[in-house]
Amino acid sequence: MSIALAPYFRHSRSSLPGLGLLGLLLASLSLSARAEGPTEGEARELVESTAEAVITEIRESQEAVEADPEALLAIVDRRLLPHVDAERMTRLVLGRYYRQASATQRAEFTKEFQRLLVRTYAGPLSELGDQKIEIVGTSPGGADDELLVESEVSGGDLGTVPVAYRMAPVDGEWKSYDVVVDGISLVNNYRGSFAQKIQRDGIDGLIRTLREQNEDGRR
Repeated sequence: MSIALAPYFRHSRSSLPGLGLLGLLLASLSLSARAEGPTEGEARELVESTAEAVITEIRESQEAVEADPEALLAIVDRRLLPHVDAERMTRLVLGRYYRQASATQRAEFTKEFQRLLVRTYAGPLSELGDQKIEIVGTSPGGADDELLVESEVSGGDLGTVPVAYRMAPVDGEWKSYDVVVDGISLVNNYRGSFAQKIQRDGIDGLIRTLREQNEDGRR
């Protein structure tokens, strides 16, 4: 059984190559935490420079990517995982089931969920076009220590799409734990489909399904 994505994410994967870029930026945004907190200007400069670096690396590696899809996965993996607040994302995605999960189950779920994210966003990146990202501002997040980086992505088949990145400080730097595309939260989207799977097959069943999907993706 395939884990379902929310309608926007499901329908836009083929029509918006920049979606992969959105997922990559979700992870690659990392702001140095300061006592006074990051300013809007610092956030804007970092997001724009990070986006440019990511796009450049993918385009320069196009031949390697076309020859071996794993090369693209390696790029996404390297850029993605170090800058994701995996613990917070796991806690939010599992929702009320997080407390029911053992430490081992949480670790296994986090590993497979991260692999799922990498593969979900790697595909569209192989067809990266002339998408442009404009940072339109920052605003406070839901908690005192959270930050929302707001942007607009244009140049794809869907026109201009608003994208916001939810971030929080971890060990002295900001890390991303959610992306909101046109009002749809990645975390909330997965939480709904994962909850349905857990209700049917338990947490181990969800982990097993994710593992099988990830293994199928390697073939």
